[in-house]
Amino acid sequence: MNSNSININNIEEISNIILGLNNKNEIRQFLSELLTDAEISTLSKRWQILKMLSEHSTQREISKELNVSLCKVTRGAKILKNKNAIVTRLFNKEN
Repeated sequence: MNSNSININNIEEISNIILGLNNKNEIRQFLSELLTDAEISTLSKRWQILKMLSEHSTQREISKELNVSLCKVTRGAKILKNKNAIVTRLFNKEN
């Protein structure tokens, strides 16, 4: 994360709020109140990129299917190559 534009205290607060929510519906409602439709769409697309990469789709296939730049897909691929990344561990649990 770029620390110049991100207030870590705010991220900590948001993380604690999410941890304190009771169920998926509350988390979904919180995110929809906090984020714009465009931000939710971006988040959803980034997650889809990671899922498709974990299912061994090629970067070019993903770029074409989701209509995103190869740079966005490559960013996801770099995350999944990091054995210490939480996302990598989540996908490894599923397999």
